[in-house]
Amino acid sequence: MRKPLIKTIALALFFTFGFSVTASADNNTSWAPASPQKYAANFHAVYYEDSSPLRFDFSLLQGREAVNGPEANIITCKAVTDPKCAGMGLIYNSILKVCGSASDTDCISSVEAIDANENSTPGKFSHYTVVNHPNAYPAYPALDIPQGDMPSIWSLPSAPHASGTDYVVEAGIAGEYGADGSPSLIGRYLSVTLKPVVLKDFGKGAETQSGGWGNPTPGYYYDACTVFQQTPTHTNVNCGHVNGDTCLYPTAEQGLCYVKEEFAPAQKFKINLRLSKEPNGWLHGRMIDPNVTISKNATGSVDLSVTAGVTSVPMVYQGALWPELTPEVQKFWVDCWAYGPFCGVGQSNGSGQDFNDYAATLDGNNKVNLLIFPLSSGAVPLAGMSAINKMIGDKATATSSSWSFRSLSNNEMNGADKCFTNTTGIKGIVTTNSTTYSAGPPALLDGTLNYKVASPHFNPDGTVFKGTYNLVIRSDVARCLYHFTSAPINATISVTSADGVPELATTVVGEKDGWLHLSANNFEFSSPTVVAKLTQDVAPAPTIAKKPASKTITCVNGKLTKKVTTAACPKGYKKK
Repeated sequence: MRKPLIKTIALALFFTFGFSVTASADNNTSWAPASPQKYAANFHAVYYEDSSPLRFDFSLLQGREAVNGPEANIITCKAVTDPKCAGMGLIYNSILKVCGSASDTDCISSVEAIDANENSTPGKFSHYTVVNHPNAYPAYPALDIPQGDMPSIWSLPSAPHASGTDYVVEAGIAGEYGADGSPSLIGRYLSVTLKPVVLKDFGKGAETQSGGWGNPTPGYYYDACTVFQQTPTHTNVNCGHVNGDTCLYPTAEQGLCYVKEEFAPAQKFKINLRLSKEPNGWLHGRMIDPNVTISKNATGSVDLSVTAGVTSVPMVYQGALWPELTPEVQKFWVDCWAYGPFCGVGQSNGSGQDFNDYAATLDGNNKVNLLIFPLSSGAVPLAGMSAINKMIGDKATATSSSWSFRSLSNNEMNGADKCFTNTTGIKGIVTTNSTTYSAGPPALLDGTLNYKVASPHFNPDGTVFKGTYNLVIRSDVARCLYHFTSAPINATISVTSADGVPELATTVVGEKDGWLHLSANNFEFSSPTVVAKLTQDVAPAPTIAKKPASKTITCVNGKLTKKVTTAACPKGYKKK
């Protein structure tokens, strides 16, 4: 196993943005080709695989001492009120439970499969991946911290995949609080993922769960988070994975683990959540044609439903010795280090005390071994993908079918237009199957909403990869951005290549139930820009009726004469 990055960067990544620095279940590298130079002193490897933004795939509540620097003590809390965590900052990663009653909140109320005729069939909740998880904790409504549970397994017989009908739902809410109870810069964010899975047996050794599985048999899969608990001598629960890279979700049974399968073609699903409060800001998703509905309940809770189709996302691996990398890719590594938590998470092999200084410079990188899992969105991941494409022949290493969405953290919303931040609630969602894409909500530049995307031009089999992009934005937010009136909105969406040439794409625009929907499909990569433009017809100025021109007439009554401008003569007079 590779050692994690030294403590300074590990804590910066972990606490600043909320992404795990150790290889989690989502950091599955089994799809990437093995390199005989993997452990060379200056080997650098990039895995673009679009991991979940949640810190862990299990619930964990931690207290962190209110001190600066990497030596702050972090312990596992059994509850917010745990005396051991008194006076500490709180870090929570709450995997949501399944709703058991109408009064439950922060839970999964249902999962549905949608067929080609838009008929919906509900799934059936089966069980949690780990029952009676040792690090579970109760909800703490005063700080909006949900109860911590485990991913749930659902049966969807109407939507079979290659190995059965089981699916896992990993819906989680994560966030941080300072020791004074104030929210951190990260804030509170939601992530929801649906995956087809199958339970496999990785083998059983002689050890037992009660024995702690301290020295796992090579080749078997064990997971520390199912066995390590808070003890007087073990204050920081280690839930890192050991062996079994292909395992996605471990169970409490030694050797048994859920492995991800691919979705069947053209599948569509709906997940319904009951939340204590509506997520705020903007959503990103790995899905196609999303439909979001939000309704408030009499109790104050919110029902959030997302219906969408499955999409396929290219995954990219590139690894080489430092001198073999192009100048553009070398620059990406230095930029990624400077970009810190907004680039992704990583690991190193055999790093020394001078690692921080080495990783920050071009010359220094020639002395360290690095592995990085970049984020899917952001300026540096976008630039890195474009640079790496040239080294891999513009061809994806693998593809993975996906159905997921997440809300953006406060960090990602930093600098967003006030139309996205001055009011509460979800403002919209952007979804794409591009490996990388622009971060944050759309920005209005010169009258257009632009999103950059970057992916390999070709699939692993050499066929052309076709892009999808969906922008769903609340109509009132769109009017706020453009300072529009309540009159109908006109919209266009187009795709242009990196050199400014228009790309052929199938585009759809529509407005319904207070949401504006725009989509562009079947366009090609490597780094095009998707441009949405909203306009509104200017109403013509109101027509003011003109008064008829005055006309003078002469009226007579005997010898008397009068000139008037009325239409008729006064009484007793007649027109001359």
